[in-house]
Amino acid sequence: MIRAADATDLDALYELEGVCFAERKFRKEHILWILRNPRASTFVYENGGVVAALMLLNEQDVTRVLSIGVRPAHRRQGIGRDLMAVAEDVARRQRKDEVRLEVNAKNAGAIAFYRSLGYELLERLPEYYSWGDDAYAMAKAVAPAARNP
Repeated sequence: MIRAADATDLDALYELEGVCFAERKFRKEHILWILRNPRASTFVYENGGVVAALMLLNEQDVTRVLSIGVRPAHRRQGIGRDLMAVAEDVARRQRKDEVRLEVNAKNAGAIAFYRSLGYELLERLPEYYSWGDDAYAMAKAVAPAARNP
């Protein structure tokens, strides 16, 4: 089940970040900032506990994926695909033109995953991450949801 997260999910989100991203995880304070930010939204996938999460930031014309993580034991079951569909739905409802994300240029699996969903490489971002790795900017155009007459 996918649901919107709130501040009561902070500890579970922080623990998930550690499992999914190890030393490259978001600080707990940063996750709390995302949870409290009115321009951000966070979703969790629950199956006997939080097994995946998606963090988004609504910018002027785009919805940006800040983080998506799925516990290793739950990967390759469509959960990441379902969460990315949520990101695209949020973008449509917010009347954004596209969903954007950055992915480590060394993460071939994630790049292939995003490409399979229709995301295109925009550019390489040299030394994008604080530890010096490059990233790729990727995006997918989405048609905004129709307005009710």
